[in-house]
Amino acid sequence: MTKFKCIQLISLLFFSPTVFSSNIHVEKLSDQVHVLSGKEYGTNIGLITTENGLILIDPMPGGGHLLELDNIVKSIYDKPIIYILNTHAHSDHTGGNEFFIKQGARFVESISNSDDFVHIKVKSHSSNDNIYYHKISNTIFVGDVFDTSWHPTFYAGGTQGFNDAIDTIMKLGDEQALIVPGHGAPASKLSLLEFRKNTSEWIMRVRELHQKGWDEDRIMNDAQAKSIVEKFNLGDRSPFLPQKAFKRFIERTISVIEKEKGM
Repeated sequence: MTKFKCIQLISLLFFSPTVFSSNIHVEKLSDQVHVLSGKEYGTNIGLITTENGLILIDPMPGGGHLLELDNIVKSIYDKPIIYILNTHAHSDHTGGNEFFIKQGARFVESISNSDDFVHIKVKSHSSNDNIYYHKISNTIFVGDVFDTSWHPTFYAGGTQGFNDAIDTIMKLGDEQALIVPGHGAPASKLSLLEFRKNTSEWIMRVRELHQKGWDEDRIMNDAQAKSIVEKFNLGDRSPFLPQKAFKRFIERTISVIEKEKGM
């Protein structure tokens, strides 16, 4: 078992699962915060209670489960949903916005009238990533800047944007802060640092092989490259990446490397 996987298992001890539905998984992180996720996308949906009402972050459990999500939210907190936040604009995070807006929620980028939230923009997974820190619960929602269920996707910000985003997250809260990734189990700051280390190793290895003239198919068969990718396989899936996805990961990493070479 890798160090990263051990850290992930330890972090699971700090929050408890609650079963509300076979389609939507619910985790209670604190009295103020729950994380819900649907089977279709596995997107982590933040549910935060405040004095004035509820805040939903990335409310997309899958198109056919929005009413189910709404009913679960109502069963947890008997309050109206007042705000919708998105960590970025991809449809697996924004797809439920309209449903909740029609019920009276407001879509906002920042909650300007609250001292309990810190909002910071970064550029890593997408050109406009939003990081949200909830001070009361010491919880950081980071979207797909960090993913504990898949390989890293740093394509918009490249190496610099990715590292800047990680630095930003590390400065929020304290060492016990819980980080909610875009997909996968919530994790600690130690897990985030391990994720950055593994990502850097991946980029360096692909850069080295690409500079030697290796194509994507040959890189796919490199033992070291395959070993690094397995470090992101926290769920011990077999295979972790289908061949098409693995090749695409290499292709997009090379695109970042080539872009940075010309800068």
